[in-house]
Amino acid sequence: MPLDDDVADAFADEAPAAAESRRDLLELLAGLPDRFRLPIVYVKVEGLSVAEASARSGMSESAIKVGIHRGLKRLAAMAKGNP
Repeated sequence: MPLDDDVADAFADEAPAAAESRRDLLELLAGLPDRFRLPIVYVKVEGLSVAEASARSGMSESAIKVGIHRGLKRLAAMAKGNP
């Protein structure tokens, strides 16, 4: 599932190198299942609180926290070339 346009737009005004890094990050995020991607996007990218991310996604606050933790671990592995 592609990321929301507003998430991509949030990075549109950055310097070219930073924009390229953000595009790479967004591509990696797009490869995550929703249960990991949504908590990371809502909390780490958009700056929502865990409670706000929970309300927006319909996931419990605990699931948001777990999703962030596991999703970031998976992103790190993906960035190193390990799926």
